[in-house]
Amino acid sequence: MSNVNTGELLNFQDYSPEHNDRSARIDVEAVHTNQYTNSMSNPNYSYEPYDEPKVTEEPEAPPQSNHNFWTIEYYQKYFDVHTEEVVERIISSVLPQRVSRNYFDERIKGKPDLYGPIWISVTLIFTIAVSGNISNYLQSANKAVHWRYDFHLVSYAATAISCYVWIVPLALWAALKWTTVPDGQDEIETQTSKTPTMISLFCLYGYSLAIYIPVAVLWTIPVLWLQWLFVLMAACVSGAVLIFWLLPALRKSKYFFILVGSILGFHFLLATGFMLYFFHTPSSGVIPSTVSPSVTSAAP
Repeated sequence: MSNVNTGELLNFQDYSPEHNDRSARIDVEAVHTNQYTNSMSNPNYSYEPYDEPKVTEEPEAPPQSNHNFWTIEYYQKYFDVHTEEVVERIISSVLPQRVSRNYFDERIKGKPDLYGPIWISVTLIFTIAVSGNISNYLQSANKAVHWRYDFHLVSYAATAISCYVWIVPLALWAALKWTTVPDGQDEIETQTSKTPTMISLFCLYGYSLAIYIPVAVLWTIPVLWLQWLFVLMAACVSGAVLIFWLLPALRKSKYFFILVGSILGFHFLLATGFMLYFFHTPSSGVIPSTVSPSVTSAAP
């Protein structure tokens, strides 16, 4: 390293130390030069090349495409549900006090599913068909008739349950959509925040039928007053769950009492139809016994 000539530095005494840029530059260069010289003279010094940090490119999320209503991909999100969520929704449909009052808005309205309602509906169809035949067999056990299984009960139960699960929620969705009164906010925002979606109503009505599965088994008891007691219990519990969860949306409607009465009334008609047609009419699965033609009365 070359020595700094102090004579040249003395020529710049007319300038203040604050503005002496050259002296400051010389000092900095001297410090860096000394450090570099000391490092190179050290035999243990190892030169490590400077590597520029590599920029890791994060994988881009796949673009969310809006699938068509008629495609299978459109319905995949409605079957993306865990077993714990399905069990929790089934329990809450029978015992709504186990969950919060805003459970529908917080858990079901934002993420409705069709997995639970479809399995509940299918299970209820076969439970009613099998229990109905058992009930008819028990009622005809002490009679001189020939009993046989009625396979048509499966199709009748499937038609009734399918129509109820899809048509009634659709009618309720249309009634809420066209009778909701805005509360001073923007009409679009009010409809979005207060009115349940069509899929959420399908989900809610599907889970509300869960209570009819054990009741269908209890309807096989051939006691008339006990069967009607189960009808009232199932209709009241299932209808009360619907009103309990839909109460904020029902209050926004101009026909609040009509909608509440319709929900309870349709549930009572469904339970009554199940009991009267599948469990109270033994003639649906009974064929009268025929007398053998060889047995004739002999005349004296």
